Amino acid sequence: MFLLKNSNRPSISSFIHQVEVAFHHFDLERCDEKTLYVTVLFKYGTHNVLFDFIYIIDQQEIYGAVSINKHYEKARVFIEQHFQQFLLYSDEMILAKNFMKTTSFKQCLQQFAKRYPTFISPK
Repeated sequence: MFLLKNSNRPSISSFIHQVEVAFHHFDLERCDEKTLYVTVLFKYGTHNVLFDFIYIIDQQEIYGAVSINKHYEKARVFIEQHFQQFLLYSDEMILAKNFMKTTSFKQCLQQFAKRYPTFISPK
């Protein structure tokens, strides 16, 4: 995977502070013991697009990004159309990490930990 960096581009994409990431739903059946999926929406004004965050759990730290699945292309196009920027992997990781601070994510993680306690340590 390559991260393209433009010399005029700030280290954090400007759209990150302009787009709202809202919880949509959580389906524990889509997860396995090392992978947590949460379906969310990018919202900007009256526009929104559905996509999934994927979190890798079997590390010392949880890592997340936008899942490359049927929704990925729509999320990528949404960012390009509304913000004239590319959705970089580094942006995805920041958005996923920010979402981890929400009550919705914490509730999903609790459900996940009940079914798959192996890699989740009590904090």
